[in-house]
Amino acid sequence: MPPHEITEAVAAIAERDGVTVLKDPYRDDSNGQWIVKIRLSPDDLEPHPDVPRETGWYLHLRDTYPAGSIGIYPADQEENTITATFPHQKLNVAGSDDTPWRRGDICVARYGHTLSQTGATGEPSTSRDRLCWHMDRALRWLSNAAKGELRKPDEPFEIPAFDTNSASATTIAFNETQESFSDWRTAYGQWGTVNLRSLPTAEETYATGTFKDSDDEVVYQPQWGGYIDSNPDDSVSGAWALLEEVPIEPPWEAPETWEQLDVFFEGTETDPYELRANIKPVLDDEPVKVLLIGFPIPATVDGDPEIIYWQPIEIKEFKDPNDLSGGFRDTGKGPEIAERREAREEQIRWLDSDNWSHEQLTRRGHMTEWFLDRNIVLIGAGALGSMVAENLVRAGCQQLTIIDNDTYEIGNVARHTLTIDEVGGNKATAIADRLESIAPYAQVLDVDSAFPPSGELPEPIREAEVVIDCTASRGVRRALDAIRWNHPVVFCSAAMGRRANRLFCFTAYSHTFPYSDYNEAFDPWRLQEQIEWDEDEDAIPERVGCWHPASVIRTDRVMTWAGTVTRLLDQATALSLRENHFTVLETGSDDELPTISQATPPFQDGTIWRAPESPITVQIPATCLEAMYDRCRKEHPCETGGILAGTDRLDGPALVVNARDPPRDSIQEPTRFLRGTDKVEEWLKDARESIGIDYLGEWHYHPGASPDISRDDRTAMNEIANDDGYDCPHPLLFIVGQDEEGQFSINAYLFHDSKEYEQLERIDNPDAVSTLNVGDDI
Repeated sequence: MPPHEITEAVAAIAERDGVTVLKDPYRDDSNGQWIVKIRLSPDDLEPHPDVPRETGWYLHLRDTYPAGSIGIYPADQEENTITATFPHQKLNVAGSDDTPWRRGDICVARYGHTLSQTGATGEPSTSRDRLCWHMDRALRWLSNAAKGELRKPDEPFEIPAFDTNSASATTIAFNETQESFSDWRTAYGQWGTVNLRSLPTAEETYATGTFKDSDDEVVYQPQWGGYIDSNPDDSVSGAWALLEEVPIEPPWEAPETWEQLDVFFEGTETDPYELRANIKPVLDDEPVKVLLIGFPIPATVDGDPEIIYWQPIEIKEFKDPNDLSGGFRDTGKGPEIAERREAREEQIRWLDSDNWSHEQLTRRGHMTEWFLDRNIVLIGAGALGSMVAENLVRAGCQQLTIIDNDTYEIGNVARHTLTIDEVGGNKATAIADRLESIAPYAQVLDVDSAFPPSGELPEPIREAEVVIDCTASRGVRRALDAIRWNHPVVFCSAAMGRRANRLFCFTAYSHTFPYSDYNEAFDPWRLQEQIEWDEDEDAIPERVGCWHPASVIRTDRVMTWAGTVTRLLDQATALSLRENHFTVLETGSDDELPTISQATPPFQDGTIWRAPESPITVQIPATCLEAMYDRCRKEHPCETGGILAGTDRLDGPALVVNARDPPRDSIQEPTRFLRGTDKVEEWLKDARESIGIDYLGEWHYHPGASPDISRDDRTAMNEIANDDGYDCPHPLLFIVGQDEEGQFSINAYLFHDSKEYEQLERIDNPDAVSTLNVGDDI
């Protein structure tokens, strides 16, 4: 029994005008589909010799209906059927002996504008409505076929269906563009030879090489990438002939015999049988004998021709004059006579072909046109760099140079585009080979040395118009800053944060990489990343028994950021000369739904304090203040406190980045706090070496009191200012107070090794600050 959805759909179309169900659904085990025999009879059908008033059809429905494709095939019967091939129909030849339908499935879902409908986007999804929708459009297809209106002027031009079932499974890849079209304008009606390069693909494929005319003069030389250019020796000789028009007989049928093809050579310099005789010496010893039939095609039905299309023919064998019945005179015309007599009724063995040109393969999506023919240098072929490079090639970029001196190791497979086959090889070399195998237009060079290469810069680097840095290396950025190009360059330096939770992408358009601008933009983020780094969670030994640490980053995050880098590169084309832009994006943790958002700059929401007499300013972020308040709430009504750690910044106030909880040996009482020393020295040393932050001072809580400094506070801070162990001659003290309503207030103080101190002023205009580092002498 068919599924209920199919039964319901068939019942619905039986009620449709113009549709008659001739046989209930039955299952065809050969293709695993449900078959329904119907008759279609449009009420507005005009007389047409190839479109009977009533026609038989077979519907093919999948078990998953209403999901899945729907096939509509003409019945394979002597009358009341469609035997010709029309536009928007597969080649309508007879089916196999055990099926009652032909192979000419009609297309009713793709061409909505032709069938006076809204297109495939308007297709219903319910079981009852979807098949009715297809039947309405099939009736409209028949009506338009009879009127000769299946092809509308503004719709895409459709190559006729050539019968490739009788030939070998060989495909010819050609490279024709609007630009190359001009090379062929004077070659209509002519013929010549072509070099066909064998490609190591899963199916037997040849790519067209040099085209020469019958006088052995070069007519056209396709421009291929490294994948095809690297196979120049493994090739065969073929032939070509160029027609002036598309070989189509009404209603929309390609020639099936050489006699039918002969019609399209009329009025040209080439006779197809003489052509067969002329190319026999060239092709006779080749393993596959290929003749390319070319013709100009437009982009739209009513458009002017703009590209040459090549449809190949496989010639199984040439005719031998000695086999002619009745013999022949040896006038030199024997081979031509043999071909004319014996090949006329021969079935043409059409082969498959595809246009592999750059402009055709990038139609599904590409980067901004500006990028496609630029000389691009990518430094760093690691996880991020390899994926960015692959995105560039797949998005249409043609000229790349990959620079990396690193070896591809087995541990890299976790998040790299290379495979086990490349383990032990140089990353740049392996990536270059891979990229060229991805797209036939890609020309990729490799430089297997560190950047910058020693000696004179190689030409690909000197001529670079786009330079992408994926090394996350300060040394590489400095080296880029030291090079000055003679022309402006689009720069992009991209790096991932810990666990790839963030992407840092700096783009610029200049003659040299603006290293100082990059540092200014990235410095606060570098500190934020250092603070967030968790040695136990964010790094792991590369292998058991190996000391060397490797970062913990999932490959799906690398893929996300690699795609984002190419998007940001697209936007970089809008930069003016000497303009740059820094973008920071972040995503959630591994257990959250994947989202990407603009990252909030670190340390932007704090308060700034200034000494009234000393040229010192200090910034404390809101996160640190909140950490102090949380500890105060927890320890209330006892006093508490801890250490302030941070960094001195040459271009801004000293920054407090950590307000630590009190050490475990601290004394915390309602009227007394004595900060302990347990593990303080170890923590400060580790923070200085691994994070780059230093001791800046102390913080202290006065429960239920104002944040005023006490004599004990002054004594303790003076001791710290004069203690060489702290290496902080101007320590800070932040005191948190609390009023009767539980509201916190805070005062800040700056101490000097001269036993003097200043109460800092909170300022509301951070732009008006002059700076001096806390650790400097005044």
